[in-house]
Amino acid sequence: MLLPTLLAAFIAGASVIPGADVDSPVDDRLMFQKLEAATSALAEKGDGPLRRGDRLEQCKRTHTDAVRLTSKPRSGTPLEGADIYRRSAQASVLIGSAYKCDKCPKWHNTLASGFAITADGVIATNHHVAAGATGEAMGVITFDGRFFPVVEVLAANKAHDVALLRIDAKDLAFLPLRDDAPAGSPIRCYSHPANTFGFISEGVISRYFKMNEPERNGSVFMQITADYARGSSGGPIIDPYGNAVGMVASTSPVFTATPSPHAAAKDAKPTTPSQQMVRHNCATARALLDLIRPQ
Repeated sequence: MLLPTLLAAFIAGASVIPGADVDSPVDDRLMFQKLEAATSALAEKGDGPLRRGDRLEQCKRTHTDAVRLTSKPRSGTPLEGADIYRRSAQASVLIGSAYKCDKCPKWHNTLASGFAITADGVIATNHHVAAGATGEAMGVITFDGRFFPVVEVLAANKAHDVALLRIDAKDLAFLPLRDDAPAGSPIRCYSHPANTFGFISEGVISRYFKMNEPERNGSVFMQITADYARGSSGGPIIDPYGNAVGMVASTSPVFTATPSPHAAAKDAKPTTPSQQMVRHNCATARALLDLIRPQ
């Protein structure tokens, strides 16, 4: 039983943004427990709206005609930081995928982030989130504690690491997509890193680049200086006007080079490479838009 009284009070205060101020602190444990219990119940029954095999097959879809964007990117006067936090929190979701390991009989969850791009339940996240091989049931929880099973993968692109999911929801807050933010632009990242519900960080767009790692095939990605960690995959990268300009995808740490053994003195102690920086790689809003643009 997941503290029903607290949950009822939490959902009743839907206008309250958890974590937004000292009077409305977020209860990380409560949020994650609610999601894990709901996805595990779906997986245990085996009758969820989207089973693993169907989900993996749907991840092969590269385009969808089922999405209609109803809002152009916002512009004008930049928003205050508190407003960006509020809009990001209202539009973002925590994504859970229930699976069983080979060490115990319990259900476990892989956790990620995502955000709505339409009011009628289209959720943006990564391909690697949507295409997780072991998940038997997938669902999302919104900032106000509502749970929605994922019912369909509308489209996905592995090279760009983007996907669009569908949930049966109406009147969701959502973020418009903007695909022309230049390098140097200020941004914020909103996500759910490492069992932390609703974390915002700030930085700038460092650059756009072609990623030549295996399976990326030179796809264009964005690098930013805002921080994030595991669990942040799919979290929106937001400009000062409240538009999503990208989405968390991966990190690439940079370490000092290991000295050549031939260059070191015979009596020198071995050194361990140390981390110098972390490159934060993000999918672009353009890659998301390409999933729904006419082909």
